[in-house]
Amino acid sequence: MGRKVVVALAFCVLGGAWLARAQSGGVDLAPGGAVAVQTAVLPTPVATAFGSPSDPKAVFRLGPLAPGRRYQLTFTYDAGGDVGFAHSWVDGSPFGRDWHSFVGIGTGTGTRPMPGKEAVFLFTVDRASTARTLQVVLRTSVPFPVKARLTDPSPGLTPQSQDRWGYFYVTDFDADRTAPFLLKRGSEGAPPPAPSVSGPWVEVPLNGSASARTAVLAAPVANAFGAAADPKTVFRLGPLAPGRRYEVIFTYDAGGDVGFAHSWVDGSPFGRDWHSFVGIGTGTGTRPMPGKEARFLFTVAPGSTSRHLFIVLRTSQPFPVKVALTDRLSGLTPQSQDRWGYYYVTDFDADRTAPFLLKR
Repeated sequence: MGRKVVVALAFCVLGGAWLARAQSGGVDLAPGGAVAVQTAVLPTPVATAFGSPSDPKAVFRLGPLAPGRRYQLTFTYDAGGDVGFAHSWVDGSPFGRDWHSFVGIGTGTGTRPMPGKEAVFLFTVDRASTARTLQVVLRTSVPFPVKARLTDPSPGLTPQSQDRWGYFYVTDFDADRTAPFLLKRGSEGAPPPAPSVSGPWVEVPLNGSASARTAVLAAPVANAFGAAADPKTVFRLGPLAPGRRYEVIFTYDAGGDVGFAHSWVDGSPFGRDWHSFVGIGTGTGTRPMPGKEARFLFTVAPGSTSRHLFIVLRTSQPFPVKVALTDRLSGLTPQSQDRWGYYYVTDFDADRTAPFLLKR
């Protein structure tokens, strides 16, 4: 049975973690990646040591991590509002029985408005580690949006570093001997990741990205997007600006002959008031191509009143995909070829599918 160790608890926190509105099995966060999420009640609860099932939570799965390597996890959020939150750093699945919590920290946003406040955590993975994933369970006092980013350490950052408001904001788990983290537990007990009923999509922020694995959705989308038993993920892109052109990049490991289809939607596909601009069906083929990309260019119509676009991704089996959104256009065209010689760019403006008029 896992053992929870809690340090530096400033007060008793009511709950919550951060997920793109809480996926049931956690949000994948790979090195070099970022994900914007909002804490919510998890449809599949974690162990009660991490709080009541009714507490808003999110679970981040950091990895794959390399033994002996040092990493930096950065949380970014808007401080103020006196929101409390706690996070536990866990080896093994917090959804199962075989886990161990290295450390737990309780804190809060305070009452002073500080948009874009950061909390930075530095840690090393023990060289003897046999597992490649570290899980962070976040619990907040109210549903709360947070961006998490996993990178190599920023040069010069130490526990003595201060942010622009004069606050210390760096925790070094190696320096205080909480780390290196010895990772040796698998993912027993972890349900397949899927958006929850209370917040059923994965947020993809502008000039950011999110990684997710398709799974049966806890809250099904409309039947037009496939059977309820089909593995799916719903991405919500934005905020988007009317009249502006964007680029979306899907990244995945091709091969295995996995089929997938994606629909580009105005309005929530979980409700009744939605409109699908276009649907595309394709597959990964059988040729192994790690890091294969599919790129899509589109403009948001000048008359748009909504600021978000949804993508419903459906696959023939559970499948991991990374989705990025940017307004820093690459300059690629539908005639561009990838390193394997395949065309990989779709321009919805050029084929007159876009501009997308967002009004729902």
